Amino acid sequence: MAKIIKLDPTRKKPEKVSPERSSGCDHKHVIAYTVFRTVRCSTCGTLLDPFDVLVDMLKGYVPSGANDLEEKRLYKEVERRKGEKRNEDKA
Repeated sequence: MAKIIKLDPTRKKPEKVSPERSSGCDHKHVIAYTVFRTVRCSTCGTLLDPFDVLVDMLKGYVPSGANDLEEKRLYKEVERRKGEKRNEDKA
């Protein structure tokens, strides 16, 4: 799964890459150039298809299930803290 490590808003043109440099790279870390609307591998510099990077990221995303114990704990903690805040506001 690719991981975006940097969003680059500069207008500096990304460097071109030679084919030898990109061989064998898994493109695990990418840089998104927002001005040029492109995505490049941060390791080898290969220009990647942004949609393919997005799909790769979504494939690695595991949504939490309804039976997820950690998620239930989180919701209980959020509710508990909201209750504490309401009590502090009243005092």
